[in-house]
Amino acid sequence: MKKKTNIGLIGAGHWGMNLIRNFNTLGVLQIVSDTNKKKKDEVLKISSSIKFSINYKDILNDKSITAVVISTPALSHYKLTYEALLSGKHVFVEKPLCLGLKKGKKLVDLAKKNNLKIMVGHLMLYHPAFIKMKEKIKSGLIGNIRYIYSNRLSLGKLRKEEDVLWSFAPHDISMILNLVKTPLLNIEAFGGSYLAKKIKDTTLTMLTFKKNIKAHIFVSWLHPYKDQRLIVIGDKGMIVFADTEKDKNKLLFYDHDVRWEGAVPIISKSKGKTITFNFKKEPLLIECKSFINWIEKKIKPPSVGEEGLRVLNVLESAKKKLGKIK
Repeated sequence: MKKKTNIGLIGAGHWGMNLIRNFNTLGVLQIVSDTNKKKKDEVLKISSSIKFSINYKDILNDKSITAVVISTPALSHYKLTYEALLSGKHVFVEKPLCLGLKKGKKLVDLAKKNNLKIMVGHLMLYHPAFIKMKEKIKSGLIGNIRYIYSNRLSLGKLRKEEDVLWSFAPHDISMILNLVKTPLLNIEAFGGSYLAKKIKDTTLTMLTFKKNIKAHIFVSWLHPYKDQRLIVIGDKGMIVFADTEKDKNKLLFYDHDVRWEGAVPIISKSKGKTITFNFKKEPLLIECKSFINWIEKKIKPPSVGEEGLRVLNVLESAKKKLGKIK
């Protein structure tokens, strides 16, 4: 008989509460830890059966807990993930895996050594719209990928520990690397610090892949409105995944036509055509279920530790281009 997954969750902040709600729905959440005692009441509103502790080591020392979910500030990801793996627990850690490629490799190596699973919270890989977008691209709807634009913009969610690059861009990097399978050849980046001298508030990262495929990622928490958009340009059409739009406009296909009459380019514009997808399940619930399925059924999810390292490689390379790396 297979052993049931019992989860302990560390970090009951804004996003942590979403994870608590979903893992509780899946019937696997046993205990939550947060240094803020007031969080206990919020957790018990979700389920009175969930235990609460202000000391995360109560989770690590509990032999009945088989997996740990970490939803704390990025600066603490390495320490908590390392300790959880040492205690023999599988780990789901929110993005980014940690704040350095070298440390990330240590975590992935430790997980392998101890035969444990380590999964990173790259949520967008589990979004039904992105999954459908990927299917359509694979089917040849837009032909060969030529260029990818990605915007993740809002006002707020400021961080003191890491740049907007590390806070916002992991989602977009993970999607782009998931779509483009050719080798990454070059990374460029620049940005600006306006609220705090050492923290970038806005960054633009440029990726160049083999076969002349290019992508750029624009992230900012100093933007007048929220915009989360991934645009994939192919030689036969374009797909737009706009997560901030309503369902019918969330995923659109454009088959604009460009032809030449002598030396003059003629553009025939088309209206966006809705691409339907199943959006009955919350992406976060799908992601949480994928973690359980990996542990219990050995169904490998897209955001395993090695995938987290590929994202870290881009983040760290971009950080160097920005002029300061720790």
